[in-house]
Amino acid sequence: MVEWVSLSQGGKVNAVDPATNTLITDFGNHAAQVANVIPPQRAGRIAEIAGAADKTGWCAIDPVTFESKSAPNIHVIGDACIAGAMPKSAFSANSQAKACASAVASLIGGRSPEAPKLINTCYSLIAPGYGISVAGVYQPRNGLFADIEGAGGVSPADASRDFRAREADYAQSWFATTTAEVFG
Repeated sequence: MVEWVSLSQGGKVNAVDPATNTLITDFGNHAAQVANVIPPQRAGRIAEIAGAADKTGWCAIDPVTFESKSAPNIHVIGDACIAGAMPKSAFSANSQAKACASAVASLIGGRSPEAPKLINTCYSLIAPGYGISVAGVYQPRNGLFADIEGAGGVSPADASRDFRAREADYAQSWFATTTAEVFG
């Protein structure tokens, strides 16, 4: 049995008692065999120190340059930035990093950066030789990244075994490429 308790329903965890596997909340205690406590998410402390994080805890950016809207000449990518429809994922951050580097190079060269079109792809291996995927394509619109209509999508629910095997192969290549680009 999996149960998710939202903040508004008493899900704010104030303490954890590991001896009894008990989560202590404002609205009572919850005993669990396994618990995944996820702390409130926000940009890292460095973003706060730099003045790039706003009252939401995230960094509002110009989606063309990735420049912070509250801290000039600071460019923010990845989980720390408010990216609209673009998910917080390693692949998104990698895509954003490349566009940000291009924008910074343009700015240093005295040129106006071009509006980027960014991608996010995620593969999941469900079982050996059986994969699924989701992909999205995004562009700046109204100060955030928005989905490009008709681009991206998910693996079809009724895909054949061969299709799932190809998705699993793509997942392995995707992982190898992404980790090589990010970590060298």
